[in-house]
Amino acid sequence: MSNRRLEPPRLSDLIGARIKQLRTSRGISVNRLAATAGVSSGIISQIERDKANPSLNTIEKICAALGVTTDAIVRSAVIEDEDPPFVCRSGNRARMLVGPAPITKHMLSPPGHRNLKVMTIEFPPGSENVDVTIGPGQKAGVVIEGELRLMVAGKTAVLSAGDSFQFSSAVPHSVHNDGPDICKVIWIILETANEAPF
Repeated sequence: MSNRRLEPPRLSDLIGARIKQLRTSRGISVNRLAATAGVSSGIISQIERDKANPSLNTIEKICAALGVTTDAIVRSAVIEDEDPPFVCRSGNRARMLVGPAPITKHMLSPPGHRNLKVMTIEFPPGSENVDVTIGPGQKAGVVIEGELRLMVAGKTAVLSAGDSFQFSSAVPHSVHNDGPDICKVIWIILETANEAPF
């Protein structure tokens, strides 16, 4: 029997119940968690009840307030196998739908908390990711299909298949697919305190 899902789940479907379990086991109210995470209590309630499809940035804030990693929660929904910890089989990758568009993310990195994360992201036509994680580190990638408009620190670049990029995660940035076709990107995130602007 195959372990693959026919459709990638929404991010909230993967972690809504888990967040509620962690919150209640710590005796934390929805309002307190919301205040600590810097998000509204309504969005936390909706996530726990699988009524919202939040951005990954919002989920990361909630997980940080709970003292857990997003990766650890998402990976809890992936069936483990006998492979060594440096391998991630295609059938066991965490796949999630993020945001209203939605954007589809496929985690390529093996399970576990790592400073370096590699994923593929599929941006449907007309989609954008403006609620991004800002913090120490670097983000890089290469467009493998379609066209992408990338805004970094007030500057804009339109990238086509084969074009690549790298910039500091600490500067304001956003990603947009203005075209009529899906855009696929290999996306890399390096979390570190040592960084350069570009």
